[in-house]
Amino acid sequence: MPVTIIQQGHNSIKFVFTSANSHWRKIIFERVFTVLSLLFFPVYISSVYLCISIKHWELVIFDTFIYGLFLCVTFGKFISLKVRFFIGCTMTYIIGLAYLYVLGPTGAGLFWLFIFPLLSCALLNTKSGYIAQIINFLTLSIVGICYFYHWLSWPHIEGYSFFIWCVIGLIFMATNICAMLICGYLLSITEKKLTHTLNSRYALVVGLAVALEGHNPDVQQHIHRVAMYLKMLAEQVSHSAPYEKDGLADIDNLMLAGMLHDVGMQHMSDELLCIEHSLSLDDYEEIKRHCALGANVIKEMLGYDRSCQMLSMAKDMALYHHENWDGTGYPQNIVGSLIPLSARMMRLVDVYDGMTSPRHYKETSGHQAAVAFITQQSGKLFDANLVRAFLLVEKDFAKLNPKTTA
Repeated sequence: MPVTIIQQGHNSIKFVFTSANSHWRKIIFERVFTVLSLLFFPVYISSVYLCISIKHWELVIFDTFIYGLFLCVTFGKFISLKVRFFIGCTMTYIIGLAYLYVLGPTGAGLFWLFIFPLLSCALLNTKSGYIAQIINFLTLSIVGICYFYHWLSWPHIEGYSFFIWCVIGLIFMATNICAMLICGYLLSITEKKLTHTLNSRYALVVGLAVALEGHNPDVQQHIHRVAMYLKMLAEQVSHSAPYEKDGLADIDNLMLAGMLHDVGMQHMSDELLCIEHSLSLDDYEEIKRHCALGANVIKEMLGYDRSCQMLSMAKDMALYHHENWDGTGYPQNIVGSLIPLSARMMRLVDVYDGMTSPRHYKETSGHQAAVAFITQQSGKLFDANLVRAFLLVEKDFAKLNPKTTA
C-alpha cells in the first residue's frame, strides 16, 4: 500500500494513502486464476487428447507448457505481483491467439482474446486495457487477412466466409470495448472510494488518538512513526512463509490499528504521566492498567461493527503490546505465539521508538543502542523471527526519525 509522508515538520507528520487498489487487484487475480486453473484442468486434458487425435504435436507441447506456466503464475508467490499480473494477462492473449490460429472461430480463441483487455484493465491499469484492445484489433485484422488468402488451415465450417469473419470481428471489438469501458469506470470509482475511505479512517484514528492522549505534545509524531515502523516490519515479515497465515497483506489496517495502541493512557492522571523520576511500585501498577483500559475503549467501538478488522487488530495491540515473548510481560503474562502477531510487532517498534525518541523522563539512547538491545532481547522480550526481520530493515527505521542519533 503506497503511503506518502507529505509533511514532516518539528511538530507534525501527515500521511496520504495514495492508492487502495493493489490489495483488491491481488484478490481479483488470485481468485480468478485459481478458479481458472481448476476449471481448465479438464479442458487441458481434453485439448491434449484432441490435439493428439489430429496429430498437432506442437500444440500438445504448447498446451502443456502454457498450463504449467499458468499454475506457476497462479500459485508462485515467490514472483512479484506486478510480474504475475503481466504474465497472466499476456498468457490470456497467447492462448487466445494460439487457439484462433489453429482452430479458428470454432475454438476458444475469441473467448481468451475477449478477457485479455478486461484483465489488463483490472490488474494493470486502464491504459494497459486500451493497449490490449489495439493488440486485439491488429490480431483480428491479420488473422482475417490470412483467412482471406487461405493461409490458415482451419476446420471446415459450412457457409462460413470472410464477410462473416469481418462481421464477427466488428461485433467482437464493439462488445469488448464496451465491456472494458464499464470495467475501467467501475474500477476507477472503486479506487477513488477506497482511497477516500482509507484517508477518512486515517483522519478519524489520528484525531481519536491525539484527543485521548492530548497530555503528550509528541503523541502525533509517535503514532505516525510507529505506524511507519509497522509498515516496514510487516512488509519484511510478509516475505517469510510462516507468517502468511497471519494476513499481513492488509498493512493499511495494521498501521491504523497501531496508532491506537496507547488509547488507555486517557485514564492515567497528568501527575502520573509527567513524573520525571523512577516510578514507584504503585505507580507502575497503575500505569500497567492502560493496556486493559485501552482494550475496553476499543471493545466498545467494536460493538458497533464486530466485523471491523482494523478495530479488532487495534484491541489486540492495545491489550497485548507490553506482553513479552518469554511470558514476563503484562497484563496477562501470555507466552510466545499466543500473543497476536500484531501485538508482537507493536512491542518491538514501540520499544525502538521509545529508545530513539526524546522523552521528558529520560534521554534518547540512539539507534545503535536500540538495535543492540532488541538483538540482545531476541527470544526474551521479542519474537526472534521479528527480530531477524527487523535487522534487515533497521537502516530504514533510522532514516524515518530525523531526531534519531547514532
